[in-house]
Amino acid sequence: MTQKPLHETAPDIAGAEPVVQRRYKDPRFPLDRDVIVPQLIRRRAAEHPDRVFAVFDDGSTWSYGDLATRVWRRANGLIEAGVLPGEYVSSWLPTGPAAIETWFGTNAAGAVYAPVNLSYKGSLLEHALNLAESKVLVAHIELLERLKGLHLKHLKTIVVVGVGAVDLPGYTVLRWEDVTGDARCPSTVDGLHVWDDMTLILTSGTTGPSKGVRCSYLNHYVDSKNTLHPSITGDDRFFLCVPMFHVGGTKSTYAMLQKGGSVAVTQGFSTSTFWSDVRRLEVTTCFLMAAMTMFLLKQPERPDDADNPLRTALTGPMPENIDEFSNRFGVQLYSNFAMSEMPAVFRTELNPDPALFKSCGKAVDPENYEARLVDAHDQEVPVGEIGELIVRHAWPWALNSGYKGMPEATAAAWRNGWFHTGDAHYRDEDGNYFFVDRFKDTLRRRGENISSMEVEAEVMSHPAVAHAACIGVLSEELEEEVMVCVVLKDGHHLTPTELVDFLQPRLPYFMIPRYIDFRSELPRTPSFKVEKFRLRKTGITQSTWDREASGMRVRREKLQQTV
Repeated sequence: MTQKPLHETAPDIAGAEPVVQRRYKDPRFPLDRDVIVPQLIRRRAAEHPDRVFAVFDDGSTWSYGDLATRVWRRANGLIEAGVLPGEYVSSWLPTGPAAIETWFGTNAAGAVYAPVNLSYKGSLLEHALNLAESKVLVAHIELLERLKGLHLKHLKTIVVVGVGAVDLPGYTVLRWEDVTGDARCPSTVDGLHVWDDMTLILTSGTTGPSKGVRCSYLNHYVDSKNTLHPSITGDDRFFLCVPMFHVGGTKSTYAMLQKGGSVAVTQGFSTSTFWSDVRRLEVTTCFLMAAMTMFLLKQPERPDDADNPLRTALTGPMPENIDEFSNRFGVQLYSNFAMSEMPAVFRTELNPDPALFKSCGKAVDPENYEARLVDAHDQEVPVGEIGELIVRHAWPWALNSGYKGMPEATAAAWRNGWFHTGDAHYRDEDGNYFFVDRFKDTLRRRGENISSMEVEAEVMSHPAVAHAACIGVLSEELEEEVMVCVVLKDGHHLTPTELVDFLQPRLPYFMIPRYIDFRSELPRTPSFKVEKFRLRKTGITQSTWDREASGMRVRREKLQQTV
């Protein structure tokens, strides 16, 4: 197959839109063309083919017309490669043009987009690909070496993005430039429903390996209404500098497509170039983790700090110095509470009262989206008392559709007809909700959810380790750092640096412990369960080794080829 030139006229790009018909008996459900990704693309291309959808780091742009043509070609190429409706296509790509084409093309082929974390390796990578049951993987060429030696039960075809020789015996290898087909909208687009899975997003496990969250088109539609502030419209441009293997990337991109807006696409966040990128790419809104706001505030002040097009930024958690950030950079901040499994249920106003900076807001849509704080028996707790947040929505399929291949985990999370978040909150008398802690055994570092169990499993695979417990300790950037408490086997010796060297080929960089504490024993209950709350309470001690302080740095592997 050869690459064909882009069509230049809207009818050829978009095709003829079918007559709008309501397919669902429930009158609350929106129209397919307002929800389903390829139908949204077809609609936008027909309505305004020349409007910009994406601006890239190299200065190139895609109009909605360009987007439609690229997506139809990619979808037809994937169909020719054997992708069937309802199947999962794994994508192992950095944020960029190829990742967007793969996602939208997969959906247009009637399939489900299953992105994989770029840092995955070893058993985590094997689990992610086997969980998705993908027959087809679209991958950056510089990542392929990590596939060797893995037992991948379903993978048959690898679409390679990038230049270079490929040595992967046992797989059908196709080149990205060859997986392209006709520029007409494939018939699979009109076979999709709002309740069909759009993405499979991996999230950290608690008592087992990472879970694959099944997210429908309607789930993303509801999130687009709840997450972004109502002031954001189709005239805005979102800064897509976050990974597309997280909901932060998929849901923000979907929201701008749904609004008819645009995205500015770079491979990642950079403190030193953030504001020049914002000005150059004409960014008006974005997402900033709390650590990002602190990094930006620590930069030397400049007289033109506020001279930029950025108007609003979603952040989480909300930094205490809201006014300092807002006044210096001319940006209004707001926050919310959402998860991979659920759209935002709470949202703050722009620049909320600094006295409420710890709040994640009030209920966004209380008429349709219920939230309760409950005890261990699902009994609602009084105002001011801490309870687990549980939610449900009046629209079926608005929340997650369960965990792929994990019926027990799905049933446990959805017990009594409510989705149990595993997160502790309390509510004040004015209806403001405050996140307190996690009941589930996970932690979060720089936007990455980390399963304590997966870290512990790799630590305990070292022949000198008898027991290990992984916890999160608060860092100076208001997020968690990974700490492991380790008990060695009798007669064995192990240094912190030796343990880190052992873990680096086995774990993603963000899961490598910063703090290591060797102990004679771990605190346990009478049933021998580790009492992690005691370890968290003790935290860092004089005997704790700090990898950063020792000068031992662990960095993300940077891909050289831009795709």
